[in-house]
Amino acid sequence: MKKNDLDYYDLNADKWWKEGETLYLSDHLNNYRFEFFSRYVSNWQGIEVLDIGCGGGLACEFLAKQDATVSGIDLSLNSIKIAQDHAQKNHLEIDYCWGVAEELPFEQNKFDVVLCCDVLEHVTDWKKVVFEAYRVLNPKGLFLFDTINKTYKSKLIMIWLLEYIFQQLPQGMHDWNKFIKPYELINFMNNTGFADIVIKGFDMTGGGSLKTLINIFLRGLTSKQAQKSSALFDIQINQDSSVWYIGKAVKVR
Repeated sequence: MKKNDLDYYDLNADKWWKEGETLYLSDHLNNYRFEFFSRYVSNWQGIEVLDIGCGGGLACEFLAKQDATVSGIDLSLNSIKIAQDHAQKNHLEIDYCWGVAEELPFEQNKFDVVLCCDVLEHVTDWKKVVFEAYRVLNPKGLFLFDTINKTYKSKLIMIWLLEYIFQQLPQGMHDWNKFIKPYELINFMNNTGFADIVIKGFDMTGGGSLKTLINIFLRGLTSKQAQKSSALFDIQINQDSSVWYIGKAVKVR
């Protein structure tokens, strides 16, 4: 079976905004992501933001509604078309474009904030993506991200359990070899010119507790199984970065 199957996003682009579908999980995750990100950006009004790997535009629309100036880029052309159509229907001005994260089609020092969520573990060269984020950021600009740690625990939970045993995620969505250890990311960001780096656990499994995993199996990850959004799994921003982690960094030079 093909790993890190990016064709999935083109083939399922029409499901980004359908409650109960796997891709719509981004909406649930964004609630927790922006709880963390807003510690560093308390007011998004007038902030120029780029969302790398924007998918169907869920995060972009959240930010546009906060009066940020938003751009989004994604490798999936079908996802970009869905994002454009949805924004137009909701009368939101968002600059979407198709493109490769390793070669961003933007001038340097353009954005105040660059988002990169659920992306680095899928790209061809995550170091190029981080460097490109640095290049297009203004001095003192913020790089806000999350990705998956390369541990045996992450392989067990994200791939073996969620993809193959519980079948809550599409089989082949992830490739464990592309997961990134936090110290590798931190070292590269430091060498690139980032500082003030903060890494926290983005923990959806209660520290990997058996009870939480059983609840995910019984209720499912999506509202299709859970029936209502309030029943979806909780995410804790904590010190447990062993599976998934979230962070911020500042461009200082």
